[in-house]
Amino acid sequence: MFIGLGFGLAAVGVALVVPACADWSLSIADRALRRGREAIGSAADTFAEVAGSASQHFDTAAKVAKVGTAKAAGAVENAARQVREYAS
Repeated sequence: MFIGLGFGLAAVGVALVVPACADWSLSIADRALRRGREAIGSAADTFAEVAGSASQHFDTAAKVAKVGTAKAAGAVENAARQVREYAS
């Protein structure tokens, strides 16, 4: 009879402990998932800032290159004009 009572109490104990452990595990997993989402959002914001900064630097570099190319083309054109005038 005491063995049956022991098994019954053990079953009730397990029935009470298992849901508590499952709830605890799920709350920890939920917290970790929320932290992961926050970290991903933060990383996305940082990436957007870096991309915007890089885009601005590339735009500036493109403008400088365009001005430099225009100056070089003007110099070549002037040199060609002078050679034609000298050759004529």
